[in-house]
Amino acid sequence: MKRNDRLEIPMTIDWNAKNYRGSFLSYLIEKNNYKKIVEVGVKFGRTTFFLLDNHPDITIYSVDTDISKFYNNDVKIRYGNRLIPIQGNSYIVAEKIPDNSVDLVFIDADHSYNAVKKDILAYTPKLKNGGLLTGHDIDYPGVNKAVNELIENYDVGPNHVWIKK
Repeated sequence: MKRNDRLEIPMTIDWNAKNYRGSFLSYLIEKNNYKKIVEVGVKFGRTTFFLLDNHPDITIYSVDTDISKFYNNDVKIRYGNRLIPIQGNSYIVAEKIPDNSVDLVFIDADHSYNAVKKDILAYTPKLKNGGLLTGHDIDYPGVNKAVNELIENYDVGPNHVWIKK
């Protein structure tokens, strides 16, 4: 079902490649030599698998309320310990990831204001010094409100990805 409450948010980053969040995240990983990633909100694993397939030296914590939608024996065999699934309410299970341990956090779970706010607050401490906090769907009203409230400066990349400056 198409949402009609989405906001018009212009990109602030010059980007001429594919308008896909996975491609943009892949660029950020390569540019910054990131090795440990957290994806909050995985659903069917499209972004997770894209990143793991294109970056054989990264590890991804994949957080979702139902990991059975993307995680099974075949996935476990294919990615081994490079994929660490964590099931549960995202802001509650954040405690399973050590503080100051990851290079990039990508928030794309529940898009309500309260949930995004809790995720930003829960996952920001997980970032190493110089790590990057980012997320998806800045054009959703709840995401937009939470990001604007908690993050003083951010850019908007392709596919409505927001990135803390």
